[in-house]
Amino acid sequence: MKKMIHRFGKFYSKIIMDYIGIFIFVGILSVVFGDCGWIPNKNIYAISQFVYQIVIPTLIAYTAGNQRKYSGKKENLNQFYGGGVIAVMATSGMLLADAGGSILFAMLFGPICGILWEKILEPFMEKGKSGLEMLIRNITIAITGSILAVFAFYIAAPFLSAVITIFFAGISFFIEHHLIFLLSFIIEPAKVLFLNNSINHGILLPIGIQQAEQTGESILFLLETNPGPGFGVLLACYICKKERRNEYLSSIFVELIGGVHEVYFPVVLSNIWLIFALIGGGAAGNLCFSIFHAAATGAISPGSIVVILLLSTKNNMIGVVLGIFVSAIVSAVTAIFILKLQEKLKYQMQKKEKQENGRKYKEQTILYGNMEDNMVQKVGVICNAGVGSSAIGAALFRRKLKELNITEIEVAAYAADQIPEDVKIVICQKDFKELTIQKIKADVYTIENLLNQTEYLTILKEIQRKGGKEKWI
Repeated sequence: MKKMIHRFGKFYSKIIMDYIGIFIFVGILSVVFGDCGWIPNKNIYAISQFVYQIVIPTLIAYTAGNQRKYSGKKENLNQFYGGGVIAVMATSGMLLADAGGSILFAMLFGPICGILWEKILEPFMEKGKSGLEMLIRNITIAITGSILAVFAFYIAAPFLSAVITIFFAGISFFIEHHLIFLLSFIIEPAKVLFLNNSINHGILLPIGIQQAEQTGESILFLLETNPGPGFGVLLACYICKKERRNEYLSSIFVELIGGVHEVYFPVVLSNIWLIFALIGGGAAGNLCFSIFHAAATGAISPGSIVVILLLSTKNNMIGVVLGIFVSAIVSAVTAIFILKLQEKLKYQMQKKEKQENGRKYKEQTILYGNMEDNMVQKVGVICNAGVGSSAIGAALFRRKLKELNITEIEVAAYAADQIPEDVKIVICQKDFKELTIQKIKADVYTIENLLNQTEYLTILKEIQRKGGKEKWI
C-alpha cells in the first residue's frame, strides 16, 4: 500500500513538474495582463486562460497516456504509443462539456487510456495481417477515442457536476450559518482532487459576486485563492526534504507569485497526511479573514498574492495579509510536525526490523550486494524523478572521480523506477532502498544526503576495492 501511494504521488508529481514552465507562463500572463494586473490586456489574458483550460489538460492527458512506467517495462522511444492520443480524444469530450473539470479528468483517464492501449489494444493489433498495421492502428485509435469522448461528454461530465453540486450544498450550509472558517474541510480536499477551479468559479464566485454587488466586496473571493496553505506545505517540504529543495523552491514561486495551486497537489497526494496541514492552515486563514472582516473587491484569478493584494482595499489590506500569513504558518508548522513524526516512526520501524533480524542499526552507508560481476563501469544516482538531487549528486560523484583521475566509470542520474539494467552500483537515500533493491541486479548504497560530498568517499573506496585499487588510482 505504501509503495502504491508513493508511485501514485510520484506519477502525478512528475507530470506536473514536466510542465512547470507552462504553469509559470500562465501565472505571469495572468498577474501582468489580468483585469487587475499591472498592464491590463484582455487579449493577452485570454491567452493564459486558453492555455490553462485547454492546452494544459491536453498535454497532461497525452503525457499521462504515454506513461508506461507502471508496467515495469523500459520505454522504447522509437515505438509508437497510442495511449496518449486516445487520452487527448477522451479529454476533448470533457473540455467541451465542462472545462473546469478537465484537468482532473485528464489526470484520471490519461493512465487508464495508457493501460487500455498496452494491455488490450496493442496485443489485439498484433494479431492483424502484416502490411495493414498502420490502417488497423489508426482505425482502432479513432474508434476507441470516439467512444471515450462520448463517455466523457455524457457520463463523466455530469458525474463531476453532481460532485460539484454536493460540494455546493455543503459550502452554502457553512456560509448561511456563518461558519466560513470550517469551509476549509471541504475546499482543501476538493482542491487536491483538482476541483479547485470548479469550486471557485462554480460555487464561490457566483455567491461572492452577489455579495459584492450589495456591499462592494466579499470574503468568498479569498477562500479558495488563498495561497497560504499550499505555500506552507511546500515550505515544510523545503525545510524537511533537503535533497529536493530545488524542486520545492520553484513550486513555492509558482504557488505564491504565480497563484497556480496545482503544483502542490501531487505533493499532498503522495503523502495524504499532509491534507490535515492544508485544512488546518485554511481554517486558520479563513478565521483570520472573518475576525478582521477581510475581503476582496472582485474575482481573483489566479490565486497570486500579487493579485490578491491588488484586489484588496486599504481597509482590508492588513486582514488579508494576516490571513495569508497565519494560514501559511499553521500549514507549515503542521506539515513539519507530520513529516518529522513520519521520519521518526520510519526510523523506529527500521531499527526494530534490523534488531529482529539480529543486525545492529548503523547510521552510516549500508551495502546491499546482488552483483556477480566485480567490474564497475556504470554508477546510477537515484532520486524521485532523476532530475533534482540525483543530478546534483551525480555531478558531485563525477567530480570526485575526476579528482582521483578515474575515467572508466560512467555516472548518471535516474528516477527510482527507471534504472537501466547495465548499472552496476546504485546510490540512493534510505527512503528509496525498498524501491530499488528488489528490481535490479546491482550493489545498492544508501546514504543520508545525496548532496553531501563526504558520504561518497566510502563508496569510492568500495569501488576501488571491487575494481582493484591499482586500476582506479
